[in-house]
Amino acid sequence: MVGESTVGESTPGDPTPGDPTVAPGPWTRSSRVRWWPVVVPLVVVLVGAWLYRWVDEDAFINFRIIHNLLAGYGPVFNVGERVEVDSDPLWLFTLAGLHVILPFIDIEWLSVVVGLICTGAGFLAGGRAVGCLAASRNEGTVLPLGLLLVSVVAGVWEFATSGLEMSMVFLWLGLSFLLLVRLERRRSRAVLAAFVIGLGPLIRPELTLASAVLLVAMVVVVAAPERTVRDRLRSVATPLAAAATLPVAYQIFRMGYYALAEPNTGLAKAGIASWWSQGFTYLWNFVAPSTLWLPFVLAAPLVCGRVASWWHRGDRIGVVVLSAPIVAGVVDVIYVVYIGGDYMHARLLLPGFFALCLPVYASLRQLRTLMVVPVAAIAVWAVVCAGWLRFVPPTEHGLNPQTVFISNERNSWISATGDPHPITAADYSRALSGKAGEVLHRMADRIPPRRQEMLVVTSPFRPIGSNPVLAARSPLPFRLAVDLPAIGVIGYLAGPHVYVFDTFSLANPIGSHTVIVRHARPGHEKEIGPAWMLARFGIAGRVRNGASSVAQVAAARRALGCEPLRGYLRAITEPLTVGGFLANIGDSFGYTTMRFSADPAKAAAELCAGREPTAHRPP
Repeated sequence: MVGESTVGESTPGDPTPGDPTVAPGPWTRSSRVRWWPVVVPLVVVLVGAWLYRWVDEDAFINFRIIHNLLAGYGPVFNVGERVEVDSDPLWLFTLAGLHVILPFIDIEWLSVVVGLICTGAGFLAGGRAVGCLAASRNEGTVLPLGLLLVSVVAGVWEFATSGLEMSMVFLWLGLSFLLLVRLERRRSRAVLAAFVIGLGPLIRPELTLASAVLLVAMVVVVAAPERTVRDRLRSVATPLAAAATLPVAYQIFRMGYYALAEPNTGLAKAGIASWWSQGFTYLWNFVAPSTLWLPFVLAAPLVCGRVASWWHRGDRIGVVVLSAPIVAGVVDVIYVVYIGGDYMHARLLLPGFFALCLPVYASLRQLRTLMVVPVAAIAVWAVVCAGWLRFVPPTEHGLNPQTVFISNERNSWISATGDPHPITAADYSRALSGKAGEVLHRMADRIPPRRQEMLVVTSPFRPIGSNPVLAARSPLPFRLAVDLPAIGVIGYLAGPHVYVFDTFSLANPIGSHTVIVRHARPGHEKEIGPAWMLARFGIAGRVRNGASSVAQVAAARRALGCEPLRGYLRAITEPLTVGGFLANIGDSFGYTTMRFSADPAKAAAELCAGREPTAHRPP
């Protein structure tokens, strides 16, 4: 293997690298971890993230939830209705806690600053991890080429400050890898490592897969020195319990509070449905603009050579640790491709991309061999990528929310707001959705307390205030209900007195349970019409033409009165008691698997199945 003689080169008096009976021993003066190699990728990613600073429209979904939480309404999107509309509870509660501590900082800017800090910390942890891994095998100073690869991709810059959870993903992956490396050397602090690795599902649901891979690697590292099966089980039992503690606790909370076994967003996006063809399109959409296949090909000899060398020497544990983030990254990418990706360029592939790159490094000693060729080529590619390679979406005409295309959301919102860095609600108020949110806020303020109205949006292409307004009646404490195809900025600016009936179901407890009839824009495939809102909140006999037919509304009202839909809506709207919490835990699996058609007539036939609905009005 080219360059193999320089990998794992030792000095007299050092423990034998890769000896399966000896944990990596004390470092020599020449093998201490040096920080300077990580400075370049760290500076590049932070400068790029700052130059690309913005807050994505979807982040305002979280901001609305946080404001409701801090106002005493609970972690909900619509006041009085317990629906889990976020997919990143650890990120959401972190922002909420920091907003309490730092109330003088706008939450939008707070998310930008925290994003920069988490991204930088993730890079530092990743750089420290490869440095420690190499130092324990006396490879000397190393260059974190994988982090350099990540740092120059514009998609990484965009989502480092987007107000979404991606920066926390970088921190979690880097820190998990670092703790795994330290655990391999010292065989201690397994509980801390396991606890951190176990946080993946609370950052993004699909990171459950990466957590599982990293936990398997941790078990191999911790149990390796033990001589008996009993000792091995004992050594991993406590760490695994630590890994499960917070995710299991939150899962119990989710089931009791939201009456579902998974986030409503997971149901709305059909997170277990396959769409391989669109997934490969999404993958190539990420790889092609930056020619990412090239640095991966160039890096392959470095990684494969190191794995082969360590395996040949008997350093099985080292191979497991080095390979763990790679396997986690591959599993994550496969899952994203399986579900069809996302409508945002790069976003869902960034966790897998970062994980795949984490263990890619070269020692300075290798630069004296033929390995200098791929290292130099990666450096040249990095300069070109940082300076010129960008994703530019093709011009689309006649778009609607269900058109299948992959967008550059940052560029779209720059165009919509006229601001090169749209961050605050004030910036977004220049866009049409922001202006619509302010209109809804004013309309709700004009409605007297204890009176309710519905604004039925019959066309998204007309001013929102010109749509028909109907009287409404509901035990939920809103003044105005409105059906909307987008819920981020418009929902945030509309305020808590406006109930947002999400027509694409992320925040809709009815629409998220419908079945997908045909593939559409990822994340926007479960469309539900206004007949359901009219049936749920409207007053019988007061349906106008142009909104929905009388027959549609009547069928939807019938479906709402049948189980299990009726019971689910009651479970998430009635005052929550201890008994109700416990009952929700038991009922959550049935509510999660509930499915019916978005067509009111078909839904009524499926749910009621010949039975008369209850005479009691559904919530």
